[in-house]
Amino acid sequence: MPASAPQPTTTPRRRFTSNTSLAVYATIVATAVIAGTDDLEPGWSSWQLLIALVSTLVVLMFAEVYSDVLGDPSPDTLRERLRRSVSYRWPVLDPLVPMGIPLLLGGLGIIDDDAAVWATLGVAVAFLAFGGTTTARLRGRPWHRALLAGMVSALVGVVIIVLKALH
Repeated sequence: MPASAPQPTTTPRRRFTSNTSLAVYATIVATAVIAGTDDLEPGWSSWQLLIALVSTLVVLMFAEVYSDVLGDPSPDTLRERLRRSVSYRWPVLDPLVPMGIPLLLGGLGIIDDDAAVWATLGVAVAFLAFGGTTTARLRGRPWHRALLAGMVSALVGVVIIVLKALH
């Protein structure tokens, strides 16, 4: 965990708002995984893509926590370093719910698998816009700059979707 990292908080909402940049980063990774997996494995069901999403974010969270604990020079116990890192890195798992809902709907047969993939990618773009805007506002940026940051974040998701569509 970087030295300038905010202190761990106790509520999930505060965890997200204390480190929205991690949620944005994880959403970009998850979006690329869903788009890429759907292209490479076109026969995969929404359930399989949901498993890929969950697995990706859990492994990403593990890697983030592991690297934090490994690089933490503090004399604290391993348990304390793990607690601190998990609390700080929790937003890596935030994209699970919004991106998982369309895949769950596809898995349940409420929408078809193709619609579930495209809805998941659309939700990811919206989540990126929200996360980029929120991050900028929390850093004290005026609204026009925060909205620009949100648009740039969303644009990353749009680029991933365009690359998927061109494939």
